[in-house]
Amino acid sequence: SVNFLHVNLEDQLLASELDNNPPAFLVANLKEQYPSFKGLVKASQYSVEKECPDILAQSAVLALVEKDKAPVLIYQKNIDAQRPIASITKLLTVLTANDFLKENQLITISDKAISQADETGLLKTQEQISFLDLSRMMLMESSNDAAFAVSEGVKDRDFILAMNLKAQALGMVSSYFFNPTGLDSSLGVIQTNYSTARDLVALASYLLTEPKILDILAQKEYLLYVGGVFHHNIATTNELLGALPEILGGKTGTTDLAGGCLLEIAKTKAEQKYLISVILNSTDRFGDTKKLFECFNSTL
Repeated sequence: SVNFLHVNLEDQLLASELDNNPPAFLVANLKEQYPSFKGLVKASQYSVEKECPDILAQSAVLALVEKDKAPVLIYQKNIDAQRPIASITKLLTVLTANDFLKENQLITISDKAISQADETGLLKTQEQISFLDLSRMMLMESSNDAAFAVSEGVKDRDFILAMNLKAQALGMVSSYFFNPTGLDSSLGVIQTNYSTARDLVALASYLLTEPKILDILAQKEYLLYVGGVFHHNIATTNELLGALPEILGGKTGTTDLAGGCLLEIAKTKAEQKYLISVILNSTDRFGDTKKLFECFNSTL
């Protein structure tokens, strides 16, 4: 098996610094916005476990989340295994950029942004697109060019450092990020973004305090206009959105190293209680997620 902690010396030093010196400015902000985030750090307090057969994913979790309470584990499979998470990364990219950018702030698209591999938002060099619209591209159609452009829009900051600080502040203690897109590194697993199913529950729990991001994740389509001119139709990659009525939104991801990944947030019958599912490295991410909800949602 691969140990994803084998990063280079500089990254090890950064990880040590994050452990020894938590980012006070971010922690203070989180304490104000989300008082229960400390409970996510102590994720071993998960207390309820059930079984659901035939989950193909290498890692999976279903957790019940209620505001101001630590998440309750309903189902788990290798939740502490560190694995590449592909475009689920983009949730943290948006959260990090949100600390520095305003919704209507225009970002100029660079050659480097449009050279990103795989999924694109049909961007052109020197176009100016708002942070909000780039966020829609990132979260709905999983555009790598939009994600990279957003990272460039945060001026005079080490964006990757800021992402790792944000992750630590959210309680994602077993995660590390090398890029804003989630793409596999040409160097392989040693420099590819990784996390754990447990850490991603912490990330998704915090998203429940960000209604504007949840609104984007809840949209199946969005007709994008830039400067009054139609740009393109942004369509979600989340096949379960609308297919399962309880799904509020989520994020897909897939690369060669990560396999099929999927994070979903769903409502339950009880008010202010939510289900969070995470699937990592599956040959059927949507099927695995449906199984989890079919197993447990009727009882919650």
